[in-house]
Amino acid sequence: MSRLDEELKIALARHEPPEDFAERIAARIALGQATREKESEHWWRPILRFLNPGMPLQRLFEAPRARWAVIGVVACLVLATFGGYRYREYQKELAQAEIAKAQVMYALQIASTKLNTAQRKALGVVSQSSHSN
Repeated sequence: MSRLDEELKIALARHEPPEDFAERIAARIALGQATREKESEHWWRPILRFLNPGMPLQRLFEAPRARWAVIGVVACLVLATFGGYRYREYQKELAQAEIAKAQVMYALQIASTKLNTAQRKALGVVSQSSHSN
């Protein structure tokens, strides 16, 4: 047999577990279950406990006050989200309108300058032709 075979035989040989192995595994399982139960605690459960402190959680949603409170909170969140979105869109539209206004004012200023120049030239031509007659 080669050295590798010997090392594998030793590594894979059956060993007896330590005496406290079963207790450590049971403690680890219990800790894992407690952690999973704590992680499965929903964010809204403390709110519901606050609304109806004496009622068990299983019956809490049956209470009309809690049901309407949850519906109200969800409705407020939806409206606030939609309102914020629409306000942001309104601000964008307002900024675009201001830019368009500035561009129109600039174009009117250029047009006014050109018309004044053309009018002065036209009046100059008319006054010269009337003086020559």
